[in-house]
Amino acid sequence: MKSRRLIGLPVIDQHRGTMLGRVIDIIISPRLQVEGLLIGGRGGKRFLLMDHLTIGQDAILVNDPRGLKKVKNGEHPTRIKDRMGLLVVDRDGRELGVVSDLVVEPESKAVQGIEISSGLIKDFIDGRSEVPLDRVDNIGQETMVLNSEEGQT
Repeated sequence: MKSRRLIGLPVIDQHRGTMLGRVIDIIISPRLQVEGLLIGGRGGKRFLLMDHLTIGQDAILVNDPRGLKKVKNGEHPTRIKDRMGLLVVDRDGRELGVVSDLVVEPESKAVQGIEISSGLIKDFIDGRSEVPLDRVDNIGQETMVLNSEEGQT
């Protein structure tokens, strides 16, 4: 599932059947692993740990509301939006495109790969490419470096 499909999904307490808000962003680690979801709703912005949720096709179900934490003023976790648009190059210095999305496996909640956009026309003709996460060698502030071409789809 593409991470952009998670943005905007309703977040529901599965035990009470109440809507807690909607996903407004995804919080990731420096190595692109999903740590949690940023939820917006009546209670302000809250952080939902991945251990306390189930990703469904049309909604996020919260298994344990104790996994919801208030986002403190001045707290700036790495959001998925911060990594979109990173320039992607291979080890030979060839530009492959930019990061356009992350591919998340709903059951394990783990990032499986990255989606690369090579520009509007090339994306339209050839489609966007997906690269397994294990091909990512290095992630900087502006650039992501991939290792060999093996496994590109």
